[in-house]
Amino acid sequence: MKTNILTFVFVGAVLVGLAYLSFSLIPALKEVPKHVFWKSQEELLQAQVSASLKNDSESEDSSPISGPISGPESGPESSPAPTPAPSPGPGSSPSSSPSPSSASSSSPSPSPSPSPSPSPTPLNQEPSVSINTYIVSGPKKGEIIEETNRVTFEFKSKVSPEETEGYIKFETKVEGIDDDWKSTYSSQRTINFPSGPKEYTFLVRAKINNIVDLTPAKRTFKINTSPYFEKVKIYRVRVSSSYYPSSLISLNSYLKREEEINITGWRIEGQKGGFTIPQAIERYNHLFYSQLSNENLPLKDILVKYTDKIHLSSALNPLGRNKNFRLNKCFGYLAEERDFDIDFYNSCPRPKKYSEEILNLNPHCQKYILGRRTCEMPKYWENPKVAGDSECVDYILDNLNYIGCYNNYSKDEDFLKNEWHIYMNRDFVSEGLHMLYLRDQDGLLVDKHLYDSPCCN
Repeated sequence: MKTNILTFVFVGAVLVGLAYLSFSLIPALKEVPKHVFWKSQEELLQAQVSASLKNDSESEDSSPISGPISGPESGPESSPAPTPAPSPGPGSSPSSSPSPSSASSSSPSPSPSPSPSPSPTPLNQEPSVSINTYIVSGPKKGEIIEETNRVTFEFKSKVSPEETEGYIKFETKVEGIDDDWKSTYSSQRTINFPSGPKEYTFLVRAKINNIVDLTPAKRTFKINTSPYFEKVKIYRVRVSSSYYPSSLISLNSYLKREEEINITGWRIEGQKGGFTIPQAIERYNHLFYSQLSNENLPLKDILVKYTDKIHLSSALNPLGRNKNFRLNKCFGYLAEERDFDIDFYNSCPRPKKYSEEILNLNPHCQKYILGRRTCEMPKYWENPKVAGDSECVDYILDNLNYIGCYNNYSKDEDFLKNEWHIYMNRDFVSEGLHMLYLRDQDGLLVDKHLYDSPCCN
């Protein structure tokens, strides 16, 4: 009877210990997938670590885990699962049987849950840097520039904080001219705009340490000069004097070799008023034009080419009113008998020394003809030997004058010179310091010229 009681007590204590151990393992078993059978406490810890890493990787917060992760090799070792005590032999005292308290002390403690990650230490943030750009000089918004196509802009920047280290540079761009931003450390930019009226927008932005002004400063304005701006220039102004009875305004073309522009209708303007450039005679045939009235002349527009010169004189035209002309290599003969405002070069063609016509003349005639100055009209009647030689006189009349020269050489490629002579019959040049303007047919500025003429003698 006594043995049965002891056996019952022992079996009850074992059952109570097993029950307590089962309840203590429930939290750990919840972390283990249900379809896996874990055979040891080491495998249980490995499953806990894997599950924890998986949950962290699937979390929306992608910040790294703070602190080391304890695994089976680095974590505290677990106590082995208790085994039931052997049945007491005969004569064992009840005090040697395990009590519930002793069973509880021998069971393993549940695995500690992972400690929360510490909050990240905030970084030392630098103060934000801003930069602004300002245009301080140049065309105003909407300004129309009529007297030049050369424009200079000046600009500056402001950085906040002011003590920001680094070099400030600027990037500029002209819409319609620049394909991309142009970088510079200078605080100004000068631009030569193309000829012709057009609206432009200038933009500038400052930059420091790869921080750029996102709102560039800009100015929209209009260049309203002629399409021929500075392609024809006033290069000389001569004031009338005792030595030069008439004033003279000279223009020079700066066109490309293949360019040609019509200047008929252009105007010269000064303090004394203005003059409109008229049509002119390109090939002056004296025999033909001398027989026409000034109102019925077949005139043409003045087409200026590469390096052409245009002389505007205040004098009367020695050929007659409206007979403005293009110079040719025979005009030296006309200068012998008329007073032109400009001395022509003596470039008249000379008689060919070994031509058949010269060889057929008598020696006295040959010597007389070949001894003349270029463009000189011989006064043959002053030489009896020549005047009495009809063949010699005929040669002189047919060749050594403007009409004969024109007939012989007007078809030569170099017959025409690159000079046009216009007679205004009015003086537009004043004494003192003044400005002359050259404008095209639409009144747009082509060139301006500041001159200083002597005064107050």
